[in-house]
Amino acid sequence: MRRQTPLPHLLYSYLFPHPTPNDPPSFAAHLARNLVPEVRIEVATFYGDLNSAEARYPGLNYCYPPHRMRLGRFKHHRRLFDAFDHLALTYNEIQDFCCWEGTKWARERYEKDEGVKVMDTTGDEIAPFVDRRERRSDEYLRRNSITRKTDISVTVEARQPPIHEDDEDMNDAAPEDDLHDHTPPDRETSSEAAARERHIAQVTHHRDQSITQRINRRILAAWEQGQALPPDIEQYLKEQSERGHPMFSQRRSSQRYTAPENATPVAASQPRAAA
Repeated sequence: MRRQTPLPHLLYSYLFPHPTPNDPPSFAAHLARNLVPEVRIEVATFYGDLNSAEARYPGLNYCYPPHRMRLGRFKHHRRLFDAFDHLALTYNEIQDFCCWEGTKWARERYEKDEGVKVMDTTGDEIAPFVDRRERRSDEYLRRNSITRKTDISVTVEARQPPIHEDDEDMNDAAPEDDLHDHTPPDRETSSEAAARERHIAQVTHHRDQSITQRINRRILAAWEQGQALPPDIEQYLKEQSERGHPMFSQRRSSQRYTAPENATPVAASQPRAAA
């Protein structure tokens, strides 16, 4: 069934229902002013140059969805495709109507005149589609089909109760050999060895200082209680107090100890009592 109104008039009336002085006066003018330049831009963008017969005759098919998608990026071609769909043009009507530069009609005419076949290389670099869902299902079946039996044994050991030391001196006065039991790794760098030695020295110094402070506090407590101390310790306490040591000066600043006349050394009192 042939249409009563020619397609150029139908398309022009749809594209320009109320033409203005700036609009093309006919569809032929619209084709030369808007559609063909858009085809040239698309060909130059897609192929880059016109050195091959495929670029000179791209064979754009206005019924082929990928070609319509490429040309649909342009305003006038997008409106033209909307007109095709709105007017319900058939495949043959579109092919008979689209006879201008860059279309399928131009390529077929070139092939007929020159007796050659223009090869379409558009999809040569596209690999065949592979449905990876089948691979995932095969992998899932392979993992779930493992029938190897694995025996797992668990040994539960009773937890040892914590050991509490009554004497806090035993905790601090640990053997020095424990600090050196940590053997360095086979490939210990010089910086790591130096850091380890500094850490051991700091721990040893802190331990010795803590032990010395506790011994000094016990000596001062015994001295303040009136117990007689050996002469060398008495001389040591006196020298530290005169030097202004904070531990001795603060505790002895308010009072000075004077040994009672009847005080006897602690060590000597026991033999006399026994006698």
